[in-house]
Amino acid sequence: MLKLTFLMKRKQGMSFEAFRDYYENNHAPLAADLCPHMVRYTRTYLTGWQPLARSAQLPDPDFDCITECWYDVEGTWDERKLDLLPAEVFKQLAADEENFLDRRANRMVMCETEESEPGTLLGNRG
Repeated sequence: MLKLTFLMKRKQGMSFEAFRDYYENNHAPLAADLCPHMVRYTRTYLTGWQPLARSAQLPDPDFDCITECWYDVEGTWDERKLDLLPAEVFKQLAADEENFLDRRANRMVMCETEESEPGTLLGNRG
Protein backbone atom coordinates (compact mmCIF):
# COMPACT_ATOMS: atom_id res chain seq x y z
CA MET A 1 0.00 0.00 0.00
CA LEU A 2 1.34 3.42 -0.95
CA LYS A 3 0.09 6.52 0.90
CA LEU A 4 0.67 10.09 -0.26
CA THR A 5 0.08 13.11 1.99
CA PHE A 6 -0.38 16.63 0.62
CA LEU A 7 -0.55 20.03 2.32
CA MET A 8 -2.92 22.07 0.16
CA LYS A 9 -3.31 25.88 0.07
CA ARG A 10 -6.32 27.59 -1.44
CA LYS A 11 -5.99 30.12 -4.23
CA GLN A 12 -5.36 33.67 -3.06
CA GLY A 13 -8.59 35.63 -2.69
CA MET A 14 -10.77 32.51 -2.48
CA SER A 15 -12.84 32.05 0.65
CA PHE A 16 -12.33 28.92 2.73
CA GLU A 17 -15.97 27.95 2.11
CA ALA A 18 -15.63 28.29 -1.68
CA PHE A 19 -12.34 26.35 -1.56
CA ARG A 20 -13.89 23.48 0.37
CA ASP A 21 -16.99 23.43 -1.81
CA TYR A 22 -14.96 23.29 -5.01
CA TYR A 23 -12.63 20.62 -3.67
CA GLU A 24 -15.47 18.36 -2.50
CA ASN A 25 -17.87 18.85 -5.41
CA ASN A 26 -15.50 19.19 -8.36
CA HIS A 27 -11.90 18.16 -7.80
CA ALA A 28 -12.37 15.18 -5.47
CA PRO A 29 -14.81 13.41 -7.83
CA LEU A 30 -12.49 14.15 -10.77
CA ALA A 31 -9.47 12.73 -8.92
CA ALA A 32 -11.45 9.66 -7.86
CA ASP A 33 -12.48 9.04 -11.49
CA LEU A 34 -8.99 9.53 -12.92
CA CYS A 35 -7.06 7.47 -10.36
CA PRO A 36 -8.31 3.85 -10.50
CA HIS A 37 -5.61 2.52 -8.14
CA MET A 38 -6.64 4.94 -5.39
CA VAL A 39 -8.50 2.99 -2.69
CA ARG A 40 -8.87 5.69 -0.03
CA TYR A 41 -8.99 9.48 -0.39
CA THR A 42 -9.39 11.85 2.57
CA ARG A 43 -9.42 15.62 2.89
CA THR A 44 -8.94 17.05 6.38
CA TYR A 45 -9.80 20.77 6.43
CA LEU A 46 -8.21 23.10 8.98
CA THR A 47 -11.05 24.77 10.86
CA GLY A 48 -8.88 26.36 13.54
CA TRP A 49 -5.49 26.07 15.15
CA GLN A 50 -3.49 27.17 18.13
CA PRO A 51 0.10 26.74 19.29
CA LEU A 52 0.58 24.03 21.91
CA ALA A 53 2.88 26.28 23.93
CA ARG A 54 0.85 29.25 25.20
CA SER A 55 3.82 31.59 24.87
CA ALA A 56 4.59 30.65 21.26
CA GLN A 57 4.12 33.32 18.63
CA LEU A 58 3.58 31.33 15.46
CA PRO A 59 2.33 32.40 12.01
CA ASP A 60 -0.88 30.95 10.65
CA PRO A 61 -0.42 27.58 8.93
CA ASP A 62 0.42 27.96 5.25
CA PHE A 63 -2.07 25.30 4.16
CA ASP A 64 -5.85 24.80 4.39
CA CYS A 65 -6.24 21.06 3.90
CA ILE A 66 -4.34 17.84 4.49
CA THR A 67 -5.10 15.43 1.66
CA GLU A 68 -4.23 11.75 1.88
CA CYS A 69 -4.35 9.28 -1.00
CA TRP A 70 -3.88 5.53 -0.57
CA TYR A 71 -3.02 3.35 -3.56
CA ASP A 72 -3.30 -0.43 -3.64
CA VAL A 73 0.17 -0.92 -5.14
CA GLU A 74 3.62 -1.96 -4.02
CA GLY A 75 6.65 0.31 -4.25
CA THR A 76 7.48 3.94 -3.64
CA TRP A 77 6.05 7.04 -5.26
CA ASP A 78 9.22 7.48 -7.30
CA GLU A 79 8.93 3.92 -8.56
CA ARG A 80 5.20 4.09 -9.36
CA LYS A 81 4.36 7.74 -10.19
CA LEU A 82 4.38 7.30 -13.96
CA ASP A 83 1.81 4.50 -13.94
CA LEU A 84 -0.29 5.98 -11.10
CA LEU A 85 -0.32 9.48 -12.57
CA PRO A 86 0.26 9.29 -16.34
CA ALA A 87 1.03 12.60 -18.08
CA GLU A 88 -2.50 13.03 -19.46
CA VAL A 89 -4.05 12.48 -15.99
CA PHE A 90 -1.55 14.87 -14.40
CA LYS A 91 -2.46 17.54 -16.98
CA GLN A 92 -6.19 17.16 -16.29
CA LEU A 93 -5.74 17.34 -12.52
CA ALA A 94 -3.31 20.27 -12.76
CA ALA A 95 -5.70 22.21 -14.99
CA ASP A 96 -8.52 21.74 -12.49
CA GLU A 97 -6.26 22.66 -9.55
CA GLU A 98 -5.75 26.10 -11.11
CA ASN A 99 -9.42 26.77 -10.25
CA PHE A 100 -8.99 26.53 -6.49
CA LEU A 101 -5.39 25.84 -5.36
CA ASP A 102 -2.24 27.89 -4.99
CA ARG A 103 -0.23 25.19 -6.75
CA ARG A 104 3.13 26.81 -5.94
CA ALA A 105 2.39 26.61 -2.19
CA ASN A 106 1.23 22.97 -2.13
CA ARG A 107 3.50 20.26 -0.78
CA MET A 108 3.67 16.49 -0.94
CA VAL A 109 5.24 15.22 2.26
CA MET A 110 6.76 11.81 2.78
CA CYS A 111 5.51 10.14 5.98
CA GLU A 112 5.59 6.88 7.86
CA THR A 113 2.65 6.13 10.12
CA GLU A 114 2.82 4.30 13.44
CA GLU A 115 -0.51 3.38 15.00
CA SER A 116 -1.03 2.21 18.57
CA GLU A 117 -3.02 -0.96 19.11
CA PRO A 118 -6.57 -0.35 20.44
CA GLY A 119 -6.76 -0.55 24.22
CA THR A 120 -3.12 0.28 24.83
CA LEU A 121 -1.82 3.06 27.04
CA LEU A 122 -0.52 4.82 23.90
CA GLY A 123 -3.99 5.69 22.72
CA ASN A 124 -6.77 4.40 20.53
CA ARG A 125 -8.63 3.01 23.52
CA GLY A 126 -11.40 0.81 22.27
